[in-house]
Formats: sequence, structure tokens, C-alpha cells
Amino acid sequence: MLAGLLPKATGRREILMLALYGSLSGYLFGFLLNLSFWPFSLDPNSSIAYLPDLPFTEQFQRYLASDLATSLGWDIGRAVTNLVCVLLAAPAVLTGFRRAARKARFQAPVRFRRASNQTDGALH
Repeated sequence: MLAGLLPKATGRREILMLALYGSLSGYLFGFLLNLSFWPFSLDPNSSIAYLPDLPFTEQFQRYLASDLATSLGWDIGRAVTNLVCVLLAAPAVLTGFRRAARKARFQAPVRFRRASNQTDGALH
């Protein structure tokens, strides 16, 4: 969703930027995915568990520790896989997207025709 905010680029710079974005989004996905189970899956007596009475800063520190301890390996794998896949596939995919955009003529000017005179009221 945030890829639309990336600056315009071409050539290798564009592909590298997309690969880095894919890698960072892999980390972000894992970081946010852990929010779905973190409050419910840990022992309340552990140092990385969610405790509802703690202030936000301490909760966030606990969450970061939990994220590092439980899923950093998966997040690194996801980020590296995204990076490699984008580097390999981006040239062909971007070429296909650009060709489709040219064929679809998304920037074609809009022209309106005058309606013809209809004397009998019927549609032609």
C-alpha cells in the first residue's frame, strides 16, 4: 500500500528502491503480525509478556523484546526472500506493467461527441 509513495525512479535505481521497500515491508509485516498474538500467548510472569497495567513505553519495550526473541529469524528470512524475489522479477514485471499501461492508454485525452438530432424520438 505504501509503495505508491515511493519517489519516481528508473533503471537500476528503481529496482533497488523496490527491493529495499520489499525488504522493509517484510519486517513491518512480521512486526505487525506479532501484535495479533502477543497479548494472548505468553506467560504473564515472563519479562516479555503483555501486562495491561504497564505504561506504553514499558509495554513497547516488552513487545520489542518479544519480537526479537520469537520471530526475528522468520522476519529476516521474509525480508531476504522479498529482496531477492524483487531483484529477480522486477525487470520483467515492470516491463509488463509499462506495456499494459501503454496499451490501455490511461493518459488518452477525453473527447465528447455531439449528440445527433433525433426527430422521431427513437434511439439509434
